[in-house]
Order: sequence, then C-alpha cells, then structure tokens
Amino acid sequence: MVRRGDLAHLPGTFGPPVLGQTLPFIRDAEGWATSRFERYGPVFKSHFMFEPVVLFAEPDAARQVLLDRNRTFSSTEGWDPTIGELFARGLMLRDFDDHRHHRRIMQAAFRSEAMSGYLDLILPIVAAQLAGWERGSTVDFYAEMKQLTLRIASRVFLGLPLGTASDRVNRAFAEAVAASVAPVRWEVPGSAYRRGMRARRRLQRFFDALIDDRRAGTGTDMLTRLCQAESDDGRFFTDDEIVDHTIFLLLAAHDTTTSTLATMAWELARNPELQSAVRAEAGGLGGGRLSWDERDALPLMDAVMKEAMRLHPAVPFIPRRALGDVDVAGTFVPAGTMISVSPLLIHRHPEVWTSPELFDPSRFSAERNEHKSHSHAYIPFGGGAHTCIGMHFAGLMAKAILADVLRDFSLDAFPGQQVQIQTVPIPKPRGGLPLRLEPAG
Repeated sequence: MVRRGDLAHLPGTFGPPVLGQTLPFIRDAEGWATSRFERYGPVFKSHFMFEPVVLFAEPDAARQVLLDRNRTFSSTEGWDPTIGELFARGLMLRDFDDHRHHRRIMQAAFRSEAMSGYLDLILPIVAAQLAGWERGSTVDFYAEMKQLTLRIASRVFLGLPLGTASDRVNRAFAEAVAASVAPVRWEVPGSAYRRGMRARRRLQRFFDALIDDRRAGTGTDMLTRLCQAESDDGRFFTDDEIVDHTIFLLLAAHDTTTSTLATMAWELARNPELQSAVRAEAGGLGGGRLSWDERDALPLMDAVMKEAMRLHPAVPFIPRRALGDVDVAGTFVPAGTMISVSPLLIHRHPEVWTSPELFDPSRFSAERNEHKSHSHAYIPFGGGAHTCIGMHFAGLMAKAILADVLRDFSLDAFPGQQVQIQTVPIPKPRGGLPLRLEPAG
C-alpha cells in the first residue's frame, strides 16, 4: 500500500485520516466522482475504503489497464479490500494464468447450447411473475425485477424450484452484496459486514450440499454444468472452487441485470414514444416472446439497453493494484498503488460523447456509432481478460424480460416523478422505482 505522500504529484484530495472520503463516496458516488472530474480532470487521487486511490477517467488509461499486456495490474488485489472475503476466489478475484485456466473451464456454462437452454428456463418464470401484475396498479419495478432475477438465478444457476430454499439463498446473497461497501470491515456484532460474512458461510454450506447430486445429474442448470465442466487437460473443479464460482456468478448475474432493467424501464416510462417504438419492435417477435433464434432481432431495445448501461454501468469503478512502478497513459503510478478505472466517468466524458448526460439510444446507431470512437470509450462489461464472462447471458435475460413486460403493459411515470440512482455497490434507484401499469397500446 502506498502512502499519501507518494502521490503528491497528482491533483486531488484525500480527506481525513483512515476513512478519507469513504462516506461521501458511499452516499453519492456519482456526484462525488463527477465533481472531482470537473475540478481535477480525468486523473485524480483520493482516499476511500481505507487507502489512497488514483482514479482514471479516460479511454487511453482504460485500455492500458484493462488489456494489461505486461501483467502489471492485479484484479485480485484490486477487488480484495471490498469483496475479497465476501466473494472469495471468484473469477474476478483471480489473476493471469490462474484466471485464464478457471475461465476456460467456466466457459462451458456459457456456450450457445447452454444459453439456449437457459432461455427456455427463463421464460416461464417471467410469465409467472407478470401474471401477478394488474393493469391500473402501481408496482415498485425495481423490487419486482430484483425478485424476478433472483428467481431466475435460483432456477437457471442452481436448479432450485421456486420456494423456501431459493428465498433463503436470495436473502443471504442480498446481505453479502450489502456488506461489500460497509465502512466497518470487521465482524463486529450487529454490523453489516458481520451479516454479510455469515451469509457467505450459509451460502457455502448450502451450495456444498448440492454438489454430489449435480456431479451425477443430468440437469441443464449452471451449477450442474460447472460440476461437470472439464478442462483441456482433464481437470475438473474441486468442490470449493465450484462453491466460490457459484457465489460469484450470482453476484455477476442478478443484481447487475436488475440494475439495467430498472434504468431501461425508467427511461422508457419518461419517453412514451420511445417505449411505443420498443414495444412495436418486440411485437414483431415470432410467438410474441424472445427466442434463441431471434436473440439479435431487437436492435432498438438493444440500443436502449446499451444507453442504460452507459449512463449507469453496473460496475461504475473497476479497481486494480499496480504491481510495479508504471506509466499509465502519461501518469506515473508507484508500485503498490490502488487504481480505479471508472466506466461511470468515461461514459460521460464530454470529449467522447455528444451531450453525455442525455439519454439517447441513437448514439449507438450505425449512423453515429459514438461507442466506437475509441476501443475503450464504452466498457460496461470491463475489458481484456476480465471482460464479464456472462455479458451475453445478461443481455439475453434483460431483453427476454422487457419484451414480455412491454407486450402486456405500458410503464408510466407519475407527473413530476424524480428518481435518484444510488451508484455503489451496484446502481439502483433510491427508495425504489414506482411505476403505473397501464394496458399496452
């Protein structure tokens, strides 16, 4: 860990000792980061989560750090201070050859044949959830989507029927996620971190009890595929590795998709004409529901999803630790420094995007292609070796859900309604997202 004085050559401020700017970062990470970008520029220093950090908000730095051709930046050590114990040894917390080895085995769970099977499992769960909605009523769309994606994760990832067992898993997982930004990082009685670590241990015990059955089973769920996945040299995951990867995949799958769906719904509720156009596009699907063969048949919905992830990326800050002295796009960074590439800020960089604060899906059209102005102008799923392994699954799930919602309902905002997004640990609307359900038309 570097000392504050080692970063004296960089603009920015640290705040008070120990906590630094941790509390304002947790309260309003978007406002905190944006104000510092405007004051100090695309590279600045800070101090949060108990140590000095250098933030980078420019595509050139993102490309160098995420591609990491010289193996200079550790993802393991970058994520360890926040989720290292809670989501230990997940794919994002592995580096270099070890990461590559595990990713190759896990890839079996994300091949086309597997993804097609997951879609078949998803659609009935969506239909069952929407069957409980009433036209003319108001729902907390975020809460509904969180419940729905957790149910999907329980069925698709774990092969669990909906019910008490999946509800217990979901509650434990929510406690583990909440603990990831807890300022107190010890298991003090009554603390969020203690609740999160207890939840982690419950998940470990629960998943471990499923492994023998899944190894011998014929299921199509992701846990079964991980239990049976084999590397090129004939190696299988150990029981502990399966548990670690399963816990991490739940983190990577359901909360991030919930976040994207909520942002999409809010923007469509505020833009009725755009919502009508997306509904008409989804209405052209054969059978009225997304199928595997039609997964690329919704270009407008895809652009809405991309724009939602541009403004509110599920991972707004990507941490790494510099393993040696390094020049990052013209900025000297000493060995041991915690750095953070910020998709949140890069996605709003005024030199990269036209009217960056405006929700405008047409920026992803073939005529504009703003996201292609730089290889790392748009990085909602990270980049390089650590590009999110489940990004295609997440997109498939989000589009399948939204197509079904819009087929049956119009999502309407209330007059004067305002929504504030809480940025960390994963973006979500503060206080929920109440929307009126009206007949589609």
